[in-house]
Amino acid sequence: MEPSQSGLSWNTLLFRFLFAYILLYGFAFPFYYIPGAHTLIHPIGSALQDLALWYGKIAWGVHAVPTEETGSGDMLLYWLLWITKLTLAILVAIIWSAVDRKRADYPWLKKLLITYTRYYLALILISYGLFKIVPTQFNEPSARVLVQMYGDSSPMGLLWNFMGYSTAYQIFGGVAEVLGAVLLLFRRTTLLGALVLVGVMTNVVMLNYCFDVPVKLASTHYLLFSIGLAVVYGKALVNLFFRNRPTEPMDQRPLFEKKAWFWGAQVVKFLLVGFVFYSMLSAALAQKEYTDNLKQTSALGGVHDVVQFSHPASTDSIASAYRTYWRKLVVDDFRPERLWIEQVSGTRLQYEIAWDTLNRQVSGHLANDTLQRITLSYEVKSPEELRWQGTWNTDTVHLTTKRFATDSMLLKTRKFSWVSPYPFNR
Repeated sequence: MEPSQSGLSWNTLLFRFLFAYILLYGFAFPFYYIPGAHTLIHPIGSALQDLALWYGKIAWGVHAVPTEETGSGDMLLYWLLWITKLTLAILVAIIWSAVDRKRADYPWLKKLLITYTRYYLALILISYGLFKIVPTQFNEPSARVLVQMYGDSSPMGLLWNFMGYSTAYQIFGGVAEVLGAVLLLFRRTTLLGALVLVGVMTNVVMLNYCFDVPVKLASTHYLLFSIGLAVVYGKALVNLFFRNRPTEPMDQRPLFEKKAWFWGAQVVKFLLVGFVFYSMLSAALAQKEYTDNLKQTSALGGVHDVVQFSHPASTDSIASAYRTYWRKLVVDDFRPERLWIEQVSGTRLQYEIAWDTLNRQVSGHLANDTLQRITLSYEVKSPEELRWQGTWNTDTVHLTTKRFATDSMLLKTRKFSWVSPYPFNR
């Protein structure tokens, strides 16, 4: 569309909106990487959160919004922040268009927006990718997972176990993310990086949506930003793939063309990218070491079958008392502070516990009821056999357990085969 006499066109209005929206969504990148910048960023972030809470109450009738972090990227608070930033971007575009009516094009600001989007997307996906290359985002299926009923898995848990089962596949996914991200760091390879990430992020977004992973809001934006960077080269792509026509070279001039500014920007780029690589890789390696140490030091980690159990019946019905008997004790390899008790009835009780290895004792409470307590002391009779005694709520319990070898399960023993006489699908 040709610009009107006032200089306003739909393309200009769209650019103004996108400029405001992407900078608002990416707040406060890259300043949160600067030591000490938190003191300046935090008040602005708090003001945006307060505005989102107010907007949610006034415009959408949403009250009492939880603000405590839970690890979910799709909390109601984040959706309110998103709709608030979207509304602010629309208002900025309208006011900008009213104030600056004569100007129709912003060549330098367009270049700035592309550069900002490239680096924002690249550094985030480098972070995600490194935690897959050093396989820590997804843990291999734990002892608890291996013995729980398949149908008891949540969709997200099913995905996490699927990804964690194959270290090679997890690393492959991380390499794809880091490859696309690194290509975005250079002007000449931006299109290739964007196309790689369109494929990678389409798969990630579909996994998040189809397996109910609460990163839908963020991953959708990463996909849209990847598509947006590819669309910058849209005319060339259409000519190449659909019209069989030659393409013209894109403008590859840097954001800052003056030599001093250019080299200054290169130094900032080197420091920023280097810092993200170093900090994320260090964090991933530290997490890997921590997880490995947990598995090595958790001597009681695994599945323990109860072969003998006794406690005073608290009911007149022998059948009812029997159903409360324990069938398994499960200590998670990766979360030794959690203990699962599976009863004969099939009921699974999760306890938050603390270990006293010096006195060979464990104590804690039911995860959803701190009044329901458990205290057990244990005696190691052999590497496979343990004897336990203690109190469970108000009852005294005595039991003997034998370790179940989860490494003998099919999921652990079935290996890759080049030659398969028949499909082994169980």
